[in-house]
Amino acid sequence: MQIQQLQVAYDARADRLLLRIATAQREGINVLLTRRLIKALWPGLQRMLNSHLAKAAPGMPVAKPKDAAEPGSFQAPFDDNNLSHPLGAEPLLATESRLEPIEGPLCRVMLGETRARQVSFDCDQNLMQALCAMIRGTVAKAEWDLSLDKLPLPDAATPTPSDVPPTVH
Repeated sequence: MQIQQLQVAYDARADRLLLRIATAQREGINVLLTRRLIKALWPGLQRMLNSHLAKAAPGMPVAKPKDAAEPGSFQAPFDDNNLSHPLGAEPLLATESRLEPIEGPLCRVMLGETRARQVSFDCDQNLMQALCAMIRGTVAKAEWDLSLDKLPLPDAATPTPSDVPPTVH
């Protein structure tokens, strides 16, 4: 999937974060993220950002994943006009997550329901930084009393499949 736009917003009614993904193919995917999932996923996102995705040599261009758009603006409104919804109109409730380092350096983020719908997308360092910034800002607005900067980080060793956080239920 070629990501055109990402947005993380707080859904006060459900007390969840809503990750909205729009693709260049005009597909929309909505994922609800719980406080519990964010708390478990955050250290892995930070480890991936600070180790595997930070491997690009200084001055060398970072390989863009095929699903990463050019850096965008946090001020641009999310464009949901005429999006099809291949996973259905109702957001999927992410009960599982997985991060995998891949060549590039890139990272694959997988979010899904137990034995049901799932979405995966690849991030380079820029897209991961933007995603983490949106999550951090939205968690603060949600008033979840979850200080993401104070969550313990795993060591900064290069992640291997055994280092990747297990599936979160």
